[in-house]
Amino acid sequence: MDRYTETNDIAYVCEENDPALQKFADENDVVLIAFIGSYVPRRYGPTEFGWTRMSMADEFSIEQALNIILDKQHNKRPKLYLLVNSLGGQVASSFKIALAIRNCFEDITVFVPHIAASGGTMLALTGNRIRMGMMSHISPVDVQVPYKDTYVSANSPLAAEADLAERVAKKRPDELSYLEKHFVDSLDLTILMEMNNVVKMGEMYMKKILNKAKYSESAQNNIIRNLIFALPTHNFVIQRDLAKEIGVSVEDSNTNPDEWEMMRKWFWKYIAKASDRHFVRYVIPNK
Repeated sequence: MDRYTETNDIAYVCEENDPALQKFADENDVVLIAFIGSYVPRRYGPTEFGWTRMSMADEFSIEQALNIILDKQHNKRPKLYLLVNSLGGQVASSFKIALAIRNCFEDITVFVPHIAASGGTMLALTGNRIRMGMMSHISPVDVQVPYKDTYVSANSPLAAEADLAERVAKKRPDELSYLEKHFVDSLDLTILMEMNNVVKMGEMYMKKILNKAKYSESAQNNIIRNLIFALPTHNFVIQRDLAKEIGVSVEDSNTNPDEWEMMRKWFWKYIAKASDRHFVRYVIPNK
């Protein structure tokens, strides 16, 4: 028993047993890692289901995989091909996973066969480049916060407050409408300050990841402005042309069709397997 088995009851990680992937890793001296969220939930009971979201369990999976890889690579920083399919999840886990992977590899090519949304986008942006196909997309990374029975962007309360302030700024108190008075009286400055801090946290996390991925200062600012502030909703679909336009380093899937097809087959192997955690799989070159 090796020293990484202690997390096996939490982590969802193992070495991939695929001759084609192993041959590719050996011939190109490249580590392969897959981080795949299934589209089929795990069933807990007759009406209870768990969907795949980034969480602490995924942190332990990535930690275990990276420790094994670095041990076998004698702690050198090899080239990495990273396959990402994820709808996101906890912002802290997304950031920690992206940073851990970035710190372990010198050059990272990310493959997004279908969706890398929210925290999945943050993970994809840890690469030096993202390879995207016809149906690939990333999404905004504005931090989501609980609101009633759903989640909303932390930007939303701040935008609502700014809009209200603009509308009432030049009015006397007796000129305010009933609704305007109600909204002004309902403002909670503590909550607004907290939302402002949440937005700053998201900016800091993104700045750290983009800087580690060697984006220029201007590119970092443009990507952050668009992914956190400019696009209309958290679910906005960003395909490869728009991703390029906002400054993301994107390669088309036809850059190397054989590599793209290999990673797509890996992706298809897991997306229909019921799970509430991401599948973390890895291939280490034998050189």
